[in-house]
Amino acid sequence: MKYQNRTRLNETQSPQRNDRPIRYSRRNEEPSISEKESPAAGQIILFFLLHAPLMIIFQRAPIIATAYGVGILLAGFYYLAQDTQPTRVTWIIAYLTGAEILWRGAKAPLLISEYGKYSILLLCVLMLMKYRGKKQVALCPLLLIALLIPGIFVAPKIDRQAISYQLGGPVTLAVASMAFSTIEFKKADLQRLFLAVIAPTISMAFLIIFIGGTQDVSFSSGANEEITGGIGANQVTSALSLGATAAFFYIFTTQKNKTIRNLMIAISVILLSTSVLTFSRAGLWNTLGAVAMSIPFLFRSRWQGSNAFSIILVFGVLGYFVVFPFLNNLTGGAIASRFSDLDSTGRDVLVEIDYKVFQENPILGVGVGQSVYYHVPYFGYRKPTHTEYSRLLAEHGSLGVAVLLLLTGITLSRITSKRSAFSKSVSVSFTTWALLYMTHAATRMVAPSFAFGLAAASFLTEEEPNKEDTQPIRKTPRYRRL
Repeated sequence: MKYQNRTRLNETQSPQRNDRPIRYSRRNEEPSISEKESPAAGQIILFFLLHAPLMIIFQRAPIIATAYGVGILLAGFYYLAQDTQPTRVTWIIAYLTGAEILWRGAKAPLLISEYGKYSILLLCVLMLMKYRGKKQVALCPLLLIALLIPGIFVAPKIDRQAISYQLGGPVTLAVASMAFSTIEFKKADLQRLFLAVIAPTISMAFLIIFIGGTQDVSFSSGANEEITGGIGANQVTSALSLGATAAFFYIFTTQKNKTIRNLMIAISVILLSTSVLTFSRAGLWNTLGAVAMSIPFLFRSRWQGSNAFSIILVFGVLGYFVVFPFLNNLTGGAIASRFSDLDSTGRDVLVEIDYKVFQENPILGVGVGQSVYYHVPYFGYRKPTHTEYSRLLAEHGSLGVAVLLLLTGITLSRITSKRSAFSKSVSVSFTTWALLYMTHAATRMVAPSFAFGLAAASFLTEEEPNKEDTQPIRKTPRYRRL
């Protein structure tokens, strides 16, 4: 009887069978929010134009800058609550990084100087809590945080302001590295993240162009805060440098659209040119160093290598024969004098002092925030350290040495990792940018923490599929025989 029922069941189902092959994916995840299409040229131009006057508006009405900064963070919370993937949250993190210079420069009321770090730190922690099952988290950066904690208790007293100022950047760097290590960016996602970094920096560049075109600006041999509207030149040039670096890599994600490629070349040149006009040399060297480290990997790419040489050649020709002569003539030859000067403006003295402090306190250092007191005899005031590496030695001692070794190990692992050429070029480039930033500005801004964290992610393009994402097609019937 059972046999007869089974036979009848087979007979009734056999006409419904469909032996067409079915594609199976190893990862049963919903598609990325932005996977449908890349941003169009018109959308990008409009997005940039809307950002251009922001800095001018914020300087005239700082309270708007406060609302702006708070609104960005609230948008991050909204995306965290709504989205099943962290893609849009990463865009908010990138936008906070690029926009930090805006509310800092406007002196936005109620927004503390570390607002960018705390906002990104909070979003990254919430990302780890909500999306922890998506991919294995890199736990190595957690050791970095553990190595920094003893320095808090070595100090004569617990100085909350010093702890916030000195450790906010390294802790954010570690947590961001953990959060981004779980993320794999598709092409359109990565493009939007780059746009989120670039757009706010365009506002800063527009302010420099506006001041240079409407006011009589005098150029000397030092950093020029007159053309930056009173904002710290080192902070401005670093923000512009990060935007230029993002624009450079955007070019390699849009090989088929010449309009957008030319637009990004122009944006990168404008951001670097305005960075140079601040007369702070750090931004230019940051971008050049980051791009230089990416070149060997770009040339290895079967897809980007053919274009890398021509794009770099275009930048070289424009910079040497057009941009530099124009800017040097505009400043009466002051730029050539400034960028040929190798003076470190006292940073070398700070490093020497910190190293002596380390030699006298090699075990646990002098404690978080205490190295500034050793700078008073030389500078007459508590001058903050500009080099994060020497600060780690002075204030954390042997544990600071361990942190430096850990950063070195992470960097080497990114260089030797088995990833696509493009993914490795982006990772190594942004790691380099962060490391160079910390040589001249410690962790003053959140930019190096974001850049180092972003480099922990994986980056894909349509031309370079990840072999792990799919497996060969399996021909399987839709219904099994009973």
